[in-house]
Amino acid sequence: MASSSKDYCCSVCYDVFKDPVLLSCSHSFCRLCLTTWWTQKPNECPLYQDQRASEVVCNPHSKKLELFCLDHKQPVCIICRDSRNHVGHSFIPIDEAAQEHREKLQKSLDKTIECVLIGNQLSLSEGEEKIKRHFKELHQLLNDEEEAGLAALREEEDLKRQVLNAKMTDLNNDIETLKDIVEETENALRADDVSFLNTYKAAEDRLQFCLLLSSSGPFCYRPKLVNKTLLLSISAVIGQEL
Repeated sequence: MASSSKDYCCSVCYDVFKDPVLLSCSHSFCRLCLTTWWTQKPNECPLYQDQRASEVVCNPHSKKLELFCLDHKQPVCIICRDSRNHVGHSFIPIDEAAQEHREKLQKSLDKTIECVLIGNQLSLSEGEEKIKRHFKELHQLLNDEEEAGLAALREEEDLKRQVLNAKMTDLNNDIETLKDIVEETENALRADDVSFLNTYKAAEDRLQFCLLLSSSGPFCYRPKLVNKTLLLSISAVIGQEL
């Protein structure tokens, strides 16, 4: 008898399986769907919502994932351990691996939050000082220049204000991105051991991106935001390198 299309669809997102995982209750779901579900209801099957029947099992062998392969960086079952794919590999218990990686990820998260907070505070302070100093110099020029040059200088002042507004908009966008990354990492830390280990690398990569994003600082001028000629004009006054 032909298989129903439902056999190939996830019961959470109702779409074709993406990176499917099989639970011990024989229900399958997209890995991302199941991980997201478990952030709210840990270890529950989205269909049965029964904690006793919701362990992630090995897809090829339908066995419990009890070990972590240190060479492949992935959870495996005892049959996987003895297979040709893992000859000569080293293994540790899944709970031991999860604890070790949770500690690493927590340290990375703490470091990221600290760097972001300190970086933004310093960047904002430096940015405010540069802007204040620049406008003070600009107003002095306005007072000293002849009437013919006033219009050009006022136009330059308007351009500087546009850059400041663009920087503030960019800062707000960066903060929202950083908040999302921190929230996703905290959710990953709360997941069950197997789901956590399967998503650990992605969570770590997100934190590295977070650090990279914050290292540029909200007042580091980015050519995509303003015209190149305008940046050159500003750099001449406030000493910014492009």
